[in-house]
Amino acid sequence: MNAIDSADSFWGPPTSKANFCETDYAVSKYIAEFVNSLTNVVYIIYGIYGLRRLRQKANKHGDPLRVLPYWGLIAVGLCSFAFHLSLKYHTQMMDDLSMHFATTPVLHRVLTANSNRRDSIVIAMLLGSMLLFLITFHVITDELVLHSVSFVGAVTAIGVHTIRLVNSRTLPDSAARRQIWGMVRFGAAIFNLGYWLWLVDQWACGFLTKAREAIGLPWAFALELHGWWHICTGIGAYIFIAVVDHLVSGEDIRDTQQSFAWPASWASTSIFAGWGSSIDKEVSEKQK
Repeated sequence: MNAIDSADSFWGPPTSKANFCETDYAVSKYIAEFVNSLTNVVYIIYGIYGLRRLRQKANKHGDPLRVLPYWGLIAVGLCSFAFHLSLKYHTQMMDDLSMHFATTPVLHRVLTANSNRRDSIVIAMLLGSMLLFLITFHVITDELVLHSVSFVGAVTAIGVHTIRLVNSRTLPDSAARRQIWGMVRFGAAIFNLGYWLWLVDQWACGFLTKAREAIGLPWAFALELHGWWHICTGIGAYIFIAVVDHLVSGEDIRDTQQSFAWPASWASTSIFAGWGSSIDKEVSEKQK
């Protein structure tokens, strides 16, 4: 792969603090990191799918608390695309902060699932204040420690509260609970897979670069592990957003096959949901 000199590129030399293992401008002078840019379409597709599902529910689609997480997912895709496209400082800030814009509405939903309107507003104001502080601090200092710790903390809190919601809003030993658990386990597994691919992309960059040069295009694209991070986290994020929305909304939690996009719908009846015939029996009865 013959890379174009960044000085001759459309966007000019990179000014971002982060620059990943993919060779800059290897495909086009208009796209700094080709695979890392295009794989962000996963976030956008799942965000649009979630919004369309809400619009099909005429009595619910206008609730901003339901649509915000999906808009946040779309924002992650657009901001990350802009960053990997240009490798500029301001687009990196957009990419970093979009992660918090996506997680904060979901965190609010799981924290206020059993709260009254007053408490929900108070928690929203607290989370909004924390988000404003993170944005200001990150932009001024360009540090990554607080940014990373706060993001991991939010994701962990969402995971813990999602488990509590599953246990409190589904019946023990029911097919519905096992279906939800199947999606939660799969979502956590693929999210963690994406994280390890992200780490390997950093740790083994020299080896991966040589391997891609030896293989050549288009197969070299398969070794762009940061792109796989986008795909894995896009799927995992969608699953947790959709599961939380499904549980908090009070809808029929047994209707998983019609409410979730693939591979969440597959995971709901896969090995991730556990062994047994109760799921298959209930699903087959619904399809009759």
